[in-house]
Amino acid sequence: MRSEKEKLRSANVTIGECQDKIRCLTQQRDYARTHQKIVEIPVEKPVLYEKCEACDRTDYQNAKAKYETQKERLAGQYKAKTVMFQTTLFLLAWYSLTTTLFQAVQSDVLLSDCKSFFHDAASFIQTFIGWTIDAGQSVAQISTKIPNEIIAGIIYWLLLILVVGICVAGTGILAILIEIKVIELYKKNCWDVITLLMILTSAAVIIYFGEVIKKALSINLLFFWLILQGIYLTIRRYISQDTD
Repeated sequence: MRSEKEKLRSANVTIGECQDKIRCLTQQRDYARTHQKIVEIPVEKPVLYEKCEACDRTDYQNAKAKYETQKERLAGQYKAKTVMFQTTLFLLAWYSLTTTLFQAVQSDVLLSDCKSFFHDAASFIQTFIGWTIDAGQSVAQISTKIPNEIIAGIIYWLLLILVVGICVAGTGILAILIEIKVIELYKKNCWDVITLLMILTSAAVIIYFGEVIKKALSINLLFFWLILQGIYLTIRRYISQDTD
């Protein structure tokens, strides 16, 4: 019984000591919260040298001046080489074109095909105009149902001019639109040195090997050259779309 009382007394003493320690720590915590102050501490942060206004900018200015000088020198060299390349390319193209044209003039097969091509084109235009006039006359026959000859004649010519004008103007506008579209495709996909070389090379092949091609394919050489340009344009456009 006495040992139990001693144990209880010892436990109470231990509990009291723990409570005293907790009370002391709580007071220290409250004191620390209520007695704080803000202290500014300088912090060093690395920045770019050119943005530092207080430091010596001599090295930076020297490096910048050296860079600008070297940039201008390289730009001048690039411009000079570009002009030289363009001049050389123009001279080569002019030489190739003149020699090709002179050889074309001496080619009887090519001259004959050129004459035939333009003759067929003129015949097609003449035939088309004839069809247009026939269509206009057919439409203008409506005026024959009018009993008054003067009014019928006026309506006849008005209908004829209207139909022929619409057909001719529509065909001309369509041809112009097609030409503009082809030029746009050339500028977008084929406006480079490769196209120039391809045009000259294909023309030279047709001129020098015209008789062989004529015997093998039995086709107009000028029309064949235009077909080659169309195939080339299609291939370049397909490659350009895949690249994009």
